Amino acid sequence: MDEKQFRDYLSSYTDAEKALSAPMRDTIRINTLKIPKKEFMGVSGLKMEPTFYENGFYADAGPGVRLGATWEYFLGYMHTQTLSSMAPALVLNPGERDIVLDAAASPGSKTSHMSMLMNNKGAILANDVNWERGSALFSNIARLGVLNAKVTVRDATRLGINAYFTKALVDAPCSSLSQPYAYKKFTPNLSYEISKTQIKMLFSSYDALAEGGELVYSTCTYEKGENEEAIKLLLEKRGSASLQPLGVEFPHEPGLSEYGKEFRKVARVYPQHFSSEGFFIAKLKKGSA
Repeated sequence: MDEKQFRDYLSSYTDAEKALSAPMRDTIRINTLKIPKKEFMGVSGLKMEPTFYENGFYADAGPGVRLGATWEYFLGYMHTQTLSSMAPALVLNPGERDIVLDAAASPGSKTSHMSMLMNNKGAILANDVNWERGSALFSNIARLGVLNAKVTVRDATRLGINAYFTKALVDAPCSSLSQPYAYKKFTPNLSYEISKTQIKMLFSSYDALAEGGELVYSTCTYEKGENEEAIKLLLEKRGSASLQPLGVEFPHEPGLSEYGKEFRKVARVYPQHFSSEGFFIAKLKKGSA
């Protein structure tokens, strides 16, 4: 796909001009596992502006200084994370008594965010498919002071766990069309092949939920075959599944209208919404509470 084709493609989903011209701003998440927000604001030398999320900030470390090279980052007082990437954990909203599955956890941004929301209580199974990806996961959860996560390496398309977790996050591997120049490698066949893995991960993780459990499915792509289509298939094949309101207020567009009124509950985040990468986020529930 060339640039013009991508622009035309994106226009079928949102205002392509706004999406492609939106500035990408650096953001951080204050890590309250290590330091209270008020204390961080008092000691940090970063220039910060608030966002929709109380612990998420647009940040600048100064000319020529990377946020990942600051003492705040080194000490685990904050984590560099896109604003869009913070949204899935906020939507899942795990608490201190939850047992959470993070099906594709590396590099640990969402795992550590969920741990923070849980006050390091409850339990998280932070899983990824191989040890190579697991190294970044280990590094981040150690730096950020995560104590309630157990790291596992297994294929999330066939977890073989039934009716156990109270919450699950499936931040699925995808065609990454919200990333710069990813469109150059995009083909319908590539997306189709990826979607087969996504669907297996979604079904496996859903089946691992206990009755009344909640699951958040997210990707950083615009392709409906990897987003609405995956959710539609789960709703058709698992009668106990239902779409739920996100429960969090942030700028976004609803799911594609061609999938029906229920898909108004899912979120399509585009770069123009808060100067961050594009994301798809859906929240599902298994049966009754």
